[in-house]
Amino acid sequence: MSRRRLVSLLVSCALLVPGVSLATAQAGPGPAGPKIDGSVSKVYIVPTRDAEIYLAVVHPTAAGKIVKSPAILTYSPYSVLGRNGDAGHWTSRGFTRMYADVVGTGNSGGCYDYGGNREKRTAYDVVEWVAKQPWSSGKIGMLGGSYDGTTQYAAAVMHPPHLTTIVPEAAIVRWWDYAYSGGLRYTDSNEQFGPQGAGATTDEGADTPLGFDFGFALQPPIDPEDPDWAARVQSTITPCDELAHTMEGYSTLPNNGPFWAERDYLRLLPTVKIPVLVAANWGDWNVKQHNSWMAFHALTHSAAARLYMGTRWDGHGTPFGADYPRTVDDWFARWLQGEHNGIEKRLPLTTSATSDSSKTIGYRPVSESRLKPLRLDLGGTILGGKAAAGTAQLPWTGTATESDSIAHLDTPGRHVAFVGGVLAHDVRLFGPASLKLRITSPCDYATVTAELVDLGDGRTTTVGGKTVVTDPSQLVAVTRGWMDSRYRNEGYVPAAPTAAGKPFNLTVSLKPTDYTFHKGHAIALVLQTEALEWVAPRPCAAAGVPALTLAFGPGVASLTLPTV
Repeated sequence: MSRRRLVSLLVSCALLVPGVSLATAQAGPGPAGPKIDGSVSKVYIVPTRDAEIYLAVVHPTAAGKIVKSPAILTYSPYSVLGRNGDAGHWTSRGFTRMYADVVGTGNSGGCYDYGGNREKRTAYDVVEWVAKQPWSSGKIGMLGGSYDGTTQYAAAVMHPPHLTTIVPEAAIVRWWDYAYSGGLRYTDSNEQFGPQGAGATTDEGADTPLGFDFGFALQPPIDPEDPDWAARVQSTITPCDELAHTMEGYSTLPNNGPFWAERDYLRLLPTVKIPVLVAANWGDWNVKQHNSWMAFHALTHSAAARLYMGTRWDGHGTPFGADYPRTVDDWFARWLQGEHNGIEKRLPLTTSATSDSSKTIGYRPVSESRLKPLRLDLGGTILGGKAAAGTAQLPWTGTATESDSIAHLDTPGRHVAFVGGVLAHDVRLFGPASLKLRITSPCDYATVTAELVDLGDGRTTTVGGKTVVTDPSQLVAVTRGWMDSRYRNEGYVPAAPTAAGKPFNLTVSLKPTDYTFHKGHAIALVLQTEALEWVAPRPCAAAGVPALTLAFGPGVASLTLPTV
């Protein structure tokens, strides 16, 4: 891993040191009981089934004595970036604030597990150990983002009896979806050169598992004054599963097996019954907003499941605005302290910020039950309207990029672009768009990249012989999706290969978003076999210069947008 990528990894982690955004919020009164007038920090070594876990705790105090209280836990590998940076905010409100180092990282012993069973078991054991302590009320919540949100899902699917609620922010719910999309391995992105700018931290899928196995997990514990330090050092530096993580995490064909199944929390989320507040940004191309979308919709038996999403212009982090931190405050007050503040009634099922081609518009009400599908047929160079039937060639070059294709929509050779007419009214897209294609491949598989583009407004240009209104300064790649047809079941269980030379149907799901196309704008769909900035290409090895044949026309190929 290069120095640049390690710095990128640490920067992205630093964005989500648990609750840092809350630390500057105005502290409110604690629960009824002793008046909180201070805090005291303590360290505990927690015995678990797999290793001794380091737990840093900040207790609220009253008149110099520790106050028995509910606790907010973060289970994290990021100890190098600091622990409990937001403790003052939470202790002043009557909570114990806790930070535990993930097994095999920081000052914890054992073998690092990249989201596997050891992380799930130790998370369970830490929660239950805390619940038995005399300073604990027996109610434990979890908070944090990125990896610190992911460990919350790992704990929740194990059902520790005293885990009362979780607030996973920008978190992974299925590790396979962090490394791959439709079976294609993530590499990087072009967000740092486009909408989000140079500070965008969107490429972590390429950095892991290497970044964690060798950046966090191999560092020995740094608390040598503890009597158990030597044993924890030995367990940490002993070679564990680094090779297995690397082989599975960078496999060119990530086939089904116990490795990915062990790290699939999504399939177990329907068994989770505690309240869950899922938060992220639509512009998160690091963990990918898809993870939060899937998690929320899998929480079918949660006592209170809510989705809180920031804008497409914000990346890996928490939703913008002061309302989100206040919501988190109220959430924990309700479920951990028993305060009847009505958060479960006044907070909608989904809180979402929409945006357009240049800015954030803001949070706008949305109800998934009232969404209307807008189907646009693909034909010739037309998206929607009277689409003509025919075929087009998608070259399998292995070198195509999203940036080049969007900048040269009317240049044939690496992509096919379908352009809609000028919009007569605003169209708000909410959720994942779905693309249905009919493809013939010279091999027994096909790879497809699809990009949904806002062509903007301002002046006229010609695309595929069709005049549209566009302004290059406003052109935005709204969302995108990828698919290797061998993983067309949208999972790590491969489907049967397709027959070379015979047509087959393929559905590509574009990542969910909340975006408003304005009146006077035009929508474009760009199709190609690969996009090097985003995923690793898998060109067909057939003789000659192969290409996919795309059939289009009414009822043959279409794009469906879920609209508000």
